[in-house]
Amino acid sequence: MMLIRPADQNDLPALMALRNWYIDHSFATFDEQHLTLRQMAQWFTQFGDGPYRCYVAVINDQIVGYCSSQAYRQHPAFRQTIETSIYVAANAGRSGTGSALYQTLFDALQGQHLHRAVVGIALPNDASVGLHEKFGFRRIGVFDEYAMKHGQHISSVWMEKNLTEQGWHA
Repeated sequence: MMLIRPADQNDLPALMALRNWYIDHSFATFDEQHLTLRQMAQWFTQFGDGPYRCYVAVINDQIVGYCSSQAYRQHPAFRQTIETSIYVAANAGRSGTGSALYQTLFDALQGQHLHRAVVGIALPNDASVGLHEKFGFRRIGVFDEYAMKHGQHISSVWMEKNLTEQGWHA
């Protein structure tokens, strides 16, 4: 049985391992160097009870995924915009983990006076694009070959979700 709960400091080693797996095996993150516990602890300071949240999915006492909402940019003009992020362990793909995480996140964000959620998804990634479409994100455009990782150019589709409309649920 899967449990979705707010992340806490004790989860940082597992979150670091999950992110580092993606650094090694994917373009989902543009990082090329493994993250350290110190970096993860610094990253984690942004989350709390407001619009910036972090949730983990746990099966059999193992973290199999997480999602978060964070500031899109550090400028007052973007105070009603969040950027979302989601990572699911390779062995938990297509298990409903991503949907359960996002459902919890978007339920928790209701009433936070937010207007938009945005996400950038490195391509190709049909599973992530499909998950975001399921939750009401729409494609805005593609940044074509705007990043480079391990000598390879990467494109990303950018998507947005209107958070002021009814129907936050998948």
